[in-house]
Amino acid sequence: MRTALRASISTAVLAGALLAPVAGTAYAATTPQAAAATVPARYAGTPVLIDTGVVAVLRNAAEGPEVWIRAVSDSWKPSDDYMGRVLATLDVTHLKASVGGLELELVGSNSPRPSLSVAKGGTTKSYPLPQAPTAPADCVSQTKQVGLGAGLQADLTMSPKGPKVVMHDADPADTWTRTLTRTNPEGASDYFSRINNPSGAKPVFEWKTQGGENVPSGFATFPALPKGCTPEYQVTEETPAPKPEPSATKPVPATNVVSARTTGQTTVVPQGSVAAGAEIASEDTDNSVTLAAGAGLLSVVAALGATFLRRRRSHS
Repeated sequence: MRTALRASISTAVLAGALLAPVAGTAYAATTPQAAAATVPARYAGTPVLIDTGVVAVLRNAAEGPEVWIRAVSDSWKPSDDYMGRVLATLDVTHLKASVGGLELELVGSNSPRPSLSVAKGGTTKSYPLPQAPTAPADCVSQTKQVGLGAGLQADLTMSPKGPKVVMHDADPADTWTRTLTRTNPEGASDYFSRINNPSGAKPVFEWKTQGGENVPSGFATFPALPKGCTPEYQVTEETPAPKPEPSATKPVPATNVVSARTTGQTTVVPQGSVAAGAEIASEDTDNSVTLAAGAGLLSVVAALGATFLRRRRSHS
């Protein structure tokens, strides 16, 4: 009997010894540290305990400032897994939320250092979010080179300060240059060049290789800012110039005028203002025309006088 009991105890001890590593391995696989190591990068952040069983995961990455409110165990510690059930999410489009008596607000979402405000029972605490990743050290775009004709070239670049154009001669020996910027968008009058919409989202470089209104303009867009770079100025689109209103004065139709010719000159007068067969004398008629008119008048007077004398004699 004792022999059988000893055998059973030995078997249990041996089984326990064999099973102990397996149990330890299974427990280790469920430790918070092991689970936390598998958090996807999209949801990883800085967890802080804001209430019993509630953590806020603070993020400020490429997606912008975010706060994920998650449920955890009542005994949660900073080294434990924080990928529990999502209770609320705060971001630039959802700045406030209420969770279990907590009033949450994402403060300064557009500032360099946003924070999470947690109010409960008249007490407010603030938790700063991680600092946003810095922009690339070099925020100047690649150079876009444009041929302007007449042996000239233009180098177009974009930076946080705005669009920039450097015009120069294609011959390196020629030192002629001209620079246009967002704050100085127009060139000198001897060579037409300017940056249209200089403070807008899509500025355009316009130029003419020669003067004159009939010469067509050339146009070129600017390269985009490098990823992660933003303008240092307020982006403002230009207001288009108003279109000129049509003139209220209507031209006189050509059918309303006729031509009347005199010796050495043509005068245009309104139709119907001259009787048929009448002659029109110009104030600028030369002396020969004036003398001829005077001689004709004298002839008419002499003829009337002769007629008057004949009639008087016949009655006497």
